[in-house]
Amino acid sequence: MDYLIRFSTQHESFRRAEIEALTQLVNNKKTQNGVDVDVDVDILEYSPTSPFCLLRIKPALSTQDMYERVAASFISHSIQAKAIYEVWGSGNDYQALHQDVRVRSQHLWARYQSQPVSFKFSIDSYFGKRSGSEQREMINQFAYFGFQGKVDMKKPQQEWCILEEWESPLHLSNSNGQQVDDSLTSKQPRRIFLGRKIASSRRHLVEKHDLKKRPYISTTSMDAELALITATLALASPGKLFLDPFCGTGGFMVAAAELGAVVLGSDIDGRSFRGKGGEGVERGVGRNMKLYGIDALFGDCLTSDLTNTPFRGSGTRWLDGIISDIPYGVREGLKVLGRRQPAKEGDDDGSLVKEPHRIGGVLAYTLPGYIAPKKPYSFSQLLLDILDFAASTLVDGGRLAFWMPTANEDEEGEQEATGRPSHGLLEFKHECVQPFNKWSRRLLVYERIAGELDDAADEHAAAQKPLVKGTSADELNPFRRRYFQSFAKEPNG
Repeated sequence: MDYLIRFSTQHESFRRAEIEALTQLVNNKKTQNGVDVDVDVDILEYSPTSPFCLLRIKPALSTQDMYERVAASFISHSIQAKAIYEVWGSGNDYQALHQDVRVRSQHLWARYQSQPVSFKFSIDSYFGKRSGSEQREMINQFAYFGFQGKVDMKKPQQEWCILEEWESPLHLSNSNGQQVDDSLTSKQPRRIFLGRKIASSRRHLVEKHDLKKRPYISTTSMDAELALITATLALASPGKLFLDPFCGTGGFMVAAAELGAVVLGSDIDGRSFRGKGGEGVERGVGRNMKLYGIDALFGDCLTSDLTNTPFRGSGTRWLDGIISDIPYGVREGLKVLGRRQPAKEGDDDGSLVKEPHRIGGVLAYTLPGYIAPKKPYSFSQLLLDILDFAASTLVDGGRLAFWMPTANEDEEGEQEATGRPSHGLLEFKHECVQPFNKWSRRLLVYERIAGELDDAADEHAAAQKPLVKGTSADELNPFRRRYFQSFAKEPNG
């Protein structure tokens, strides 16, 4: 059975990744959908420049209702799509559309002719515009369906939609960027579909989670739509346990909890999740959770950095998902817990050995409000650290999804190849790009494959990690250095 997805017009590079994730989520719920086999989808037609994606659900299912349940479940997890339609016909003009409708869907008409089912027709013209009289004429052309039910434009039992795709304005301009004369442009859409609407997506969550309506955010809070997409690609859903090890104000925790997962968080700066004045998570991250009614899914947050985290258990893999926006070290140099200055004398490994600091005879780190010392850290090393952490904590099939920045050009102005970290126990799934001017943010998604950590192999891999030399934030983070150089080599410099 063929279906048409109507996507929103943002974040095109994330669409294919979401389709793969939606398929996994549907198969995780196949018992509820009444399907006893794993389903898959074939993308029949898709272009990043179009909001329409034609796909086919397989294998063959026994009943029409079963197809419909799977399609509805599929789209119910989507953030980027608007709705999914059962394809009744398509064509490059209306004559071809009506011919295809008669061939493709005539066997379906009787279902709505034999009983009084209320219905409506709607028009969706992408990059086009239709007057009211044109819309009525387009709809009346389908009178041969012979439906017996009443027209109900507010709450119909069934809805059919005529979806048109016109040439985009970019195609209608000449090489100088000037608009082509109206008489030279096409007066007809380039592609037309007729579809019966199966279900809407959960794109309404984007508006619900608009950061402008959220009581607790910061300047680094991730866009709500991208946070929800990240959680979706990591397969966040009821019954799963998720962690954000760089939680900040908790945007990814909110997204994963909205999708049904129980969430935990940590951050090297506990003030980020506690809120102003250090009043506690109920005044920080907890305020957002309560606003959306998902506080029952909020586990807790703790102060920790990834290299010194108590979440790393010995031989225990317990997380279903890890999602995060790793700190880039731009606004503030990337840091981890530890003393900045190297030891002048101490143990054989060079670590500084000194008496613990005391205040009034009490160990300083046991006092309320204690802030541990921090030192600069390499961003490249942190990428490898989070892969190691994921490999040691994710269950089989668990996912890691995190954001990393990359320069679009090297220091000579040439296009730069993007390096991607890897791990032997993590299968790379997706790379989605959000481009800016001279740099981009990339969402990387990995899945834990079956297999236990081999201590010897793990030690060997650790020994192969590159040794990043330097003590300052710029020396340890090339992206930070390039960022402040505006990603361009200064003339004569």
